[in-house]
Amino acid sequence: MARAEFVRIMFNDISHKYDLLNDVLSVGTHRLWKKSFVRLATKNSPKKVLDCATGTGDIAFILEKEGAQVTGLDFSEKMIDFAKVRGGERNSQVNFIVGDIQKLPFQDKEFDTVTVSFGIRNVESLELGLKELGRVAKSIHILEFGQPKNSLYKKSYFTLLRAYVPIFGLISKRGDAYEYLIASSEQFPSDEKFIAIMRANTKFKNYRSIPVFGGIAYMYSAWSDE
Repeated sequence: MARAEFVRIMFNDISHKYDLLNDVLSVGTHRLWKKSFVRLATKNSPKKVLDCATGTGDIAFILEKEGAQVTGLDFSEKMIDFAKVRGGERNSQVNFIVGDIQKLPFQDKEFDTVTVSFGIRNVESLELGLKELGRVAKSIHILEFGQPKNSLYKKSYFTLLRAYVPIFGLISKRGDAYEYLIASSEQFPSDEKFIAIMRANTKFKNYRSIPVFGGIAYMYSAWSDE
């Protein structure tokens, strides 16, 4: 099975437990991180925003509260189904659609900014995904898990996460999914390594990386004008 299809099926299967997973991976703080991330992404008051890998819509709903017209995109049909239900409960106007970051169905620079929260590491071709994000938006903001630079902190964090895998396997019947997500967080290029990949695949003038919680995650931005 191709990696992309494995990831799509995996997210469909764990969609009902996805928010719980992020609670564990972020040591219970991802909601605070997301609020800080949205403040960064909306610093220049974007009017039209694309939220890719939108999942169950957390970031999309916060963006909407900031006054943006938001489109939420995810390649997991069940994630989008959950997001639409949540949107209906909130009387939200976010437009949720199924789609692939590697082949976005939008015009060049159609959006003021594009956001990706905890999803870019799951894109099959990171290079192609970044090129598409840079094509459709005037700026990019990405929040993604990474690795703490302190070796003791890094080892303790990932050891703790792996201790949860058997528990999640019993709850979701997809222990392999949690093993994959933890391993992908541990191996994904972060901080200056990811910035280098962004520079190589987009055409912005400015790039920035901000560590979160000691490097458990990073907020990345790319833009051309202040």
